[in-house]
Formats: sequence, structure tokens, C-alpha cells
Amino acid sequence: MTQALPPQAAAFHRLQQLMSASPVPSISTELLTTADGELNRELNAFLFDPPSQPDRLRGRRIAICCTNGVEEVEILGAHRWLTEHGATVHIVSPRIGEFDPTLGLRFPPQCATHVLAIRLMENAGWLKIDRYTDEASAADYDAILLPGGCWNPDALRMDPHARALVRAMDEAGKPTCAICHGQWVMVSAKILKGRRATAVWNIQIDLENAGATVLDEPCVVDGNLITARFPYDLPRLMYAMAAQLAPAR
Repeated sequence: MTQALPPQAAAFHRLQQLMSASPVPSISTELLTTADGELNRELNAFLFDPPSQPDRLRGRRIAICCTNGVEEVEILGAHRWLTEHGATVHIVSPRIGEFDPTLGLRFPPQCATHVLAIRLMENAGWLKIDRYTDEASAADYDAILLPGGCWNPDALRMDPHARALVRAMDEAGKPTCAICHGQWVMVSAKILKGRRATAVWNIQIDLENAGATVLDEPCVVDGNLITARFPYDLPRLMYAMAAQLAPAR
């Protein structure tokens, strides 16, 4: 005869049967920053240590160009570090626009003014758009960052204004940076041929096909082109950007 579980244990057992322990695959900032790895420890210090030079980037203007599906830790981590070191940071995104009804697409009204961040495949928070890509120009900014999240750059690369902004920033010799899947926008902007670069491992072949020399390193700097692979590489990407914007004294 099976022994009955105590009421509290029975309730917990029922809960386990009714609710998945992990509803969707996700990237946990907590796990990323507490794992025992060199790059994880760097990310922990990057996100949680107080700014060492709060005025280092004073007067610099940075565009973080993205759309829905942007990876939360990459955009929030970069935005906070840059602003805490004195920069003005804008989230620059395409207008949501109109779609042919045959596509069956539906967007909530909030998409007109915000982008939805994600944690791999889990929805996160809404982030306010500061400027639309059709309003932005390379003259407005000192650097541009293309964060990842698979859905974000795959949509962003279709926006002609985003592609034009990335090309113009690169042609002006300004830090043109991408992390994770963000390099897909660089591929579509056609700025990678003959350049050294990196990206998240599963799209490194796309960079190679676009004519880049691909290096599997946390951060690759080729002149003003700065690329990184994964969220825990974000500190090195930001430090490389800052080194070009305001060399350490």
C-alpha cells in the first residue's frame, strides 16, 4: 500500500505535475554572473561594480540600434555602463510600420513607442524608443552598438534606414560594434568583407560567407569595427568601444 504524502508535500507534488519548472528556454543574468568562469566574473564586475570613471564618456552620444527581441542583458548592461560613465545613450529603432494583412502579423500598440527585450526565448521588459532609424544619422552619434537576441537583428537587418546608419557610421570611422547575433545587421549592411570579426558561434559561418576573417575570441577589434560573441563578452566589447571614444588617461 502506497503511503499518503503529508498535505503540504502532496500540494507541492501536484504543483510539479501542473507547472513546468522552466516554461521556456532562457538566459539568466543571475546564472551568467555567478558562474565560475573568467568571462562570467568579468561580467559580474562590469554590471555591479560602481563606475571607475563616471565622466570618461561625458559628451559622447551612443546609439543602441535594435528592435523587438533584443537580448535583455546585452542592451541593459551596455546602456547602464555607458550612462554611468557619462555618455548619452539612445535606443534607436525602426518604426513598426504597416504589414500586408496576408502576413497575419499582429503587434500590440506599445510596439509603436517601445521595443520588447527577451532572455533567449523568454519575454522580458519593454524599453522606450528614443529615436527612430529614419530620423537618425551618423552625424548624431559617436558610436553605434548592435546588440543580439536572435529575433532582433533578423528583423532589424530588413530596415533600410538601419542598414544605412550602420554603413554611414562605419564609413565615418566611428566605433561600429555588435555582439552575439547583432552582426547579422553588419552582414546585410555589407561592411564585413575583408574585415576581422567574431559573432555567436552558430552564425560565424554567416560572417565568413560575407567575406570576413572570423576569429573565435571574446572581442575582435579591426579598426573601428568591434565585435563580440556572447553576453559574457559584453565588458570587453564596451571597454574596446570606450578606448576609441575616450582613451584612458
